[in-house]
Amino acid sequence: MANSGSLTNPLLVLAAFVGVYSAVSLTLGAGLSLDLFANIVLCLVPLAANLGFLANGGSPYRRQNTFWALWAIACGLWSLGELMLAISRLNLNRPALAQAADFVFFMSVVPMISALAVRPHRRGIGRSLRYGYLDLALLTAWAAFLYGFFVVAPGAGIENLSVYNRNYFELTLAANLALVAALVLQYRQTHGDWRNLYAHLLGASALHAATWLLIRWAIARGAYFPGSLYDLPLLASFAWLGYAGLQAYRLRPAPEESAVRPADHRSALRLSVIGILSLPMLGCWAMVAPSAPAVERVRLDLTLGTIMVGMLILLLRQRRVDAYRRALIRDTQFSLDKTNRLQTHLVLTEKLASLGQLAADAAREISDPLAAIFGYTDLLLSEAEVPGSVQATARKIQSQAHRTGALVDNLLRFAQQVTAEKCLLDMNALLSSAIELQRFHLSERKVTVQLDLEPGLPAIRGNAKLLLQVFYEIVNNAADAMKPAGGGELAIRTWLEGGDVAVKFSDSGPGIERTDLVFDPFYTTKAVGKGTGLGLSMCYGIVNEHGGLITCRNRAEGGAEFRIELPAVILPLPLQNLLKSAVPAS
Repeated sequence: MANSGSLTNPLLVLAAFVGVYSAVSLTLGAGLSLDLFANIVLCLVPLAANLGFLANGGSPYRRQNTFWALWAIACGLWSLGELMLAISRLNLNRPALAQAADFVFFMSVVPMISALAVRPHRRGIGRSLRYGYLDLALLTAWAAFLYGFFVVAPGAGIENLSVYNRNYFELTLAANLALVAALVLQYRQTHGDWRNLYAHLLGASALHAATWLLIRWAIARGAYFPGSLYDLPLLASFAWLGYAGLQAYRLRPAPEESAVRPADHRSALRLSVIGILSLPMLGCWAMVAPSAPAVERVRLDLTLGTIMVGMLILLLRQRRVDAYRRALIRDTQFSLDKTNRLQTHLVLTEKLASLGQLAADAAREISDPLAAIFGYTDLLLSEAEVPGSVQATARKIQSQAHRTGALVDNLLRFAQQVTAEKCLLDMNALLSSAIELQRFHLSERKVTVQLDLEPGLPAIRGNAKLLLQVFYEIVNNAADAMKPAGGGELAIRTWLEGGDVAVKFSDSGPGIERTDLVFDPFYTTKAVGKGTGLGLSMCYGIVNEHGGLITCRNRAEGGAEFRIELPAVILPLPLQNLLKSAVPAS
């Protein structure tokens, strides 16, 4: 019932309109009053149809917005032509204005054909509309050329009015039939709501084309005059177009999926290329066809001028296409680089997971003999008759066992088998402790350290021992890298960046050959037997566990640079001052 009501209301409005128009037409009869009345109505009805088209301008799909905007432009051109025609009929001394109105009527078909090339029922837009507008300009230039070639050149002047009218009706009818044929193709390629909408547009366009035949027949019989009942099908065609726009607003159809997606922009391009190629052919025909010299001259001038305009538009279009393809290549390269980085990160994560499992298994295997060692050393130390030298040896064994136990704890913590306790820490205090622990090692390798620690940094939440291990490893690697050159300089700087506390280690060493592999387990640049390639991998895992980010790059001036960012914890000022005085246990 709802559908029936929605269909009945427009039909009632249309019936009332037809009745009023028919009554006025029959009452006034042929004359200036009816002529002006018909012009006003034919100007307002296409504008009313625009309301249906423009209602679809806010859809989330650019293709649909462009499609309905082009139909609105076509109706606007028709209204403009009727306005020009009304002015020319009020001032009978301006027949050229009436011929200009005829040109506007003919050109109103061009946006309709261009709208079909947009294919609003297809998904995807990319940047094709950017040079699709140039295709519209090329099609407009070609249509204007055809009008000048077939209508203006042979029928210019009032003395050739009959030739002008005949050629004008024939060319306009051909343009409308081309629109109907294109709509038939679109109708056959669509389904559902889009097929319903194309059916309305097809019916209205077919009625519009049939009106030209009807008016041509009425003129031949001398029965047509402006405002007669022969204009009713023309008015009905615009009312039908407006109804199609309202239906689109009510249905709000989404673009259709298609198993085979055509190159949507190629149809407009092919039509434009056909138009350009037809220009020299028509120019040659103008030279051999029997016609007055003045007509031949006008046609040749039109052909040469349109060729120049067409080549300029094609040049601009090709530049747009080249720019689009370059941008597409850049976007593709960026996507590939991003994919490669993601794959590298996934591989590194997998290696760290495998390494963590290996560390957990090794730690569990070491725990059993360690327990036996602790038991035997405790037994030796508890026996009074055991000589003092043996007890001293037992204490050394026990001390080394404790150290091994600490290493096992670190391995388990790296494998995330043991949860590391975290507390609020001062980044600057941690770095100072790390440098203090490495002071002898750094002086032995003749490495000078420059500390640039920003005061008043917010606290970070983490495990002091684990973060000290990270800083210790980075400083140790920098010192080892600068040793062959007889020493160097290590600059350490801290600062607040956004919501993170950042620290940067910059050395004056030779740099790192493969910075993309530096956190890869078992990757090392040290000589055989000097390193395992696990230190920085453990650093990567520890920083990750703290919710931070660690990166590495080679500096342009030489040397490597490690950067760590850890989330900041904003504290009240008294707690910040208390935190500064706290020194983490090493």
